Amino acid sequence: MIHIILFGPPGCGKGTQAKILEKKFRLVHLSTGMIFRHHIKNKTSLGKLSRYYINKGILVPDHITTNMLNIEIKKHIQSKGIIYDGYPRTKNQVFSLEKILKSLFLGRINIIFSFEIKKKLLINRLLKRGKISHRDDDSDIITVQRRIEEYNKETFFIWNEKKWKNNFIKINASSSISEISFFIEKEISNFNI
Repeated sequence: MIHIILFGPPGCGKGTQAKILEKKFRLVHLSTGMIFRHHIKNKTSLGKLSRYYINKGILVPDHITTNMLNIEIKKHIQSKGIIYDGYPRTKNQVFSLEKILKSLFLGRINIIFSFEIKKKLLINRLLKRGKISHRDDDSDIITVQRRIEEYNKETFFIWNEKKWKNNFIKINASSSISEISFFIEKEISNFNI
């Protein structure tokens, strides 16, 4: 079973690439954002709690996110692999993901694609996405900037341990969708899935 992390700030193109990979390789796409939005739309207790943090532009606390993801991972233990989109976002979440994969004998994190993009382009993308999708967290410039700051402060450095050096691949996220997917597919093909 392959485990692929799509890592980068909000709006960098992770979700778009995850959908392409899901179809191409028949993998499971787990997006924390999509899962949170599902709960918000259905007004679950998790949704109400998540909405509070998301609308402030800050990360939903680790224990909430991790418990939710662990439930999703357990649903897909028979799959060829999982694409993690928007998770992990903290060192604790990395540790939790490693722990659940080990406890369920599902292998380990195989590859981390790091989407890198200039801040100005990112802000423009998020605001444009906010107009199209009517997402509260993408519609307001202050919330958008707070989300990017939160990413830079909490998330940017989570893979800087030596042990991830050979798993970590940088991507120019300002390239075209097709260029990025071609590059990612080439790297994943090395895993014979």
